[in-house]
Amino acid sequence: MNVTETVEALIGLGLLLTALYLQAESFLDPMVDAIAVQSLLLAAFLGWLAYSDQSYELAIVAALILGLRVLLIPFILRRQIRAFRWRAREIRASQRVASHALAAVALAIVAWFVFQETLAPALPALPGIALPFVLLVEGLLMLATRSNTLVQVIGYLEEENAVVYAGVLFVVAFPLLIEIVVFLDVLAVVLVSIILSIQRTVIGVPEEEPMEELTG
Repeated sequence: MNVTETVEALIGLGLLLTALYLQAESFLDPMVDAIAVQSLLLAAFLGWLAYSDQSYELAIVAALILGLRVLLIPFILRRQIRAFRWRAREIRASQRVASHALAAVALAIVAWFVFQETLAPALPALPGIALPFVLLVEGLLMLATRSNTLVQVIGYLEEENAVVYAGVLFVVAFPLLIEIVVFLDVLAVVLVSIILSIQRTVIGVPEEEPMEELTG
């Protein structure tokens, strides 16, 4: 295994672990930190490929991910948590953390085998090529099972990371990848702004709910 394959394996493992952590977490601040770490790992991988392949396209993509997904969007999400009193934790999340974690692990295993049996034969035989598909499925699970708007935005960012990771593995020197990343990141910023503005306009404080009862 050469250096690039080693770096790719470590980055892939880190992306998978952050995806599983996001499913098992219910507090908003750690989730924002986790999606920022996941994006940072992806930016580091792109930066390594840009250096090893002398590719300015990948360097641009890495810089975009670093600036927008690691710094700007998490900064916006943290400001929303602070300024508009978003709940520190999802409603009734304490009752669902264990089930979310188990479902995430089971879905990752199922997604891996489904990919190997269906899509893998038609794609290049690369180590960890199933990881983008697993990451995509984990993001879909978060979008489908979480009701908190900020958590759904984080799920969308995870979907973006999966799309870019897949694009890099399948077509490393694909100039259109830059345009795709720009479009996805601009869409994410617009999505955050519009959704949160609508929430504040319609119901005042987003997801204002009575305090959860303590359960023993």
